[in-house]
Amino acid sequence: MNITIKTIAQRAGVSTASVSKALNGYPDIGKGTRERILKISDQLGYTPNALARYLARQKGHAIGLLIPDISTPIYPEIFKGIDSEARRLGFSLLLCDTNGKKDFERSYVRTLMENRARGIIIAPVDNEIDHILNVTRGRIPLIFIGGKVNDSMDNYVSNDNVMGSRLAVEHLVSLGHRHIRMICDNYRTKTKRDRVAGFKAAMESNGLEADASISDGLHPEGMEYGFHETLRLIDTDSMPTAICASSDMVALGVMKAAALRGLRIPEDFSLIGYDDIQFASLPTVNLTTVAQPKFEIGILAVRLLIRAIEEGNSATRHRKIIEPTLVIRNTCTSPNTERHFPPAQGGSP
Repeated sequence: MNITIKTIAQRAGVSTASVSKALNGYPDIGKGTRERILKISDQLGYTPNALARYLARQKGHAIGLLIPDISTPIYPEIFKGIDSEARRLGFSLLLCDTNGKKDFERSYVRTLMENRARGIIIAPVDNEIDHILNVTRGRIPLIFIGGKVNDSMDNYVSNDNVMGSRLAVEHLVSLGHRHIRMICDNYRTKTKRDRVAGFKAAMESNGLEADASISDGLHPEGMEYGFHETLRLIDTDSMPTAICASSDMVALGVMKAAALRGLRIPEDFSLIGYDDIQFASLPTVNLTTVAQPKFEIGILAVRLLIRAIEEGNSATRHRKIIEPTLVIRNTCTSPNTERHFPPAQGGSP
């Protein structure tokens, strides 16, 4: 039977437009209706036609890659590593941008499985992956990017995020800083939680209080979160002498807020980012940051996945943790004991 959107609509008692909205994650549809449509879609085994046709042509030599947002600066380099190694090993790669939505993750995983993809590499939206495991049920190899997401899924490749934050703190402490704060967005992910854990452990081992601004998931993320949180710290006279940002994008927001309030980096406070994305080395930025080898992570993810494919249902764990490095540029110096912050200028633009 050829299952179409119309088939699902008839079974669910809704319009084809509603089915399309539910399958594509649009917000303007009721939660109950969305869940009913997705459940019926799963029961009927609906597969988006374009993706099904593509996979059918690959004749068992395709692997999938799920990324929450390809525009996030760390992912293009990881993608290049994955694509390069997959092609070298004779596999075609299908990139699926989940747009940060779990409905998309589940739908793409199901489609890849039904059309005989050999395995899937996943950068998950957050640490909750039951919706993925409920679809896969151990029938297809999975490799996660970013670390171990739960006790039942131990196949992953990751930068050592705990170590990376330790490197950042130890560098700042060596410069004489004692009042250091971390600004962390997207705490839902294993990556960010490990970075916070590393920060706190390093601060405590140096006998320092571990101050942290942590996004609760309701705030804007990335640069916007770094910007607004830094404005809050400046305007409430709560600025530390140094900031560890959970990503370079957060650090960029910190720099934007500092410029708006007339603060200088590193003269008024030091700043360390994380990831070493492309903009960090620009002459106008020169951000000291913790670098993770993104291209290498992509290569290793493919190698682990292919090994898992070759071993079939083996219980062997496939994981690799890569050590980060600290890249010292121009945003850190010794604390300025005579700094004077300009008065607060009201709200942000």
